[in-house]
Amino acid sequence: MTLEQAKKLLADNNIQYNLIEFENEAEYWFHTMKYPYTKNARPCKVTALSIPSVNSKMNIELQFNEDGGVFRFEDMLFGAFSYEMGDIKEEFLTDEILSLINDIKSGSVAVIAANDLKRKKWLFDGSYDLNDDSIMFEKTVERIDKPKSVFDRLIKSKKQYEIYDWNTYRLVVK
Repeated sequence: MTLEQAKKLLADNNIQYNLIEFENEAEYWFHTMKYPYTKNARPCKVTALSIPSVNSKMNIELQFNEDGGVFRFEDMLFGAFSYEMGDIKEEFLTDEILSLINDIKSGSVAVIAANDLKRKKWLFDGSYDLNDDSIMFEKTVERIDKPKSVFDRLIKSKKQYEIYDWNTYRLVVK
């Protein structure tokens, strides 16, 4: 899928977006993540179609990398969470993108992303389908909300958790 095809797809489905341009993939990854691993980032230009969320923090983004003068679909993200859609066959891509966008906008998808602020590195992220994974999501949030363990207090760890869905965003630092 090209950038122009994606613009048409979003317009045909009345999905508002903003176009954002980046000089290279590393710059784009810094835009989407707090501590990206950029060793394998490509030097190509990147354009993103950003669909603004109600939570005003974590948007849906379609990433397009320049290849031979044409911007081609690379991935879809919701905030810091990457869906890693590079393996999806072209004929299924449109339906998959629209399905994910609709699921996210319906509020049935939540994401948790964690970073180690002391070591300045990404720890984990996960996407939860709240129709199927709500218990797992709730248990993860409960663990995040628990006070620091004795071990974490001794080593003076400092972790940041971002918990969000289409409508809400919560930042927890402990």
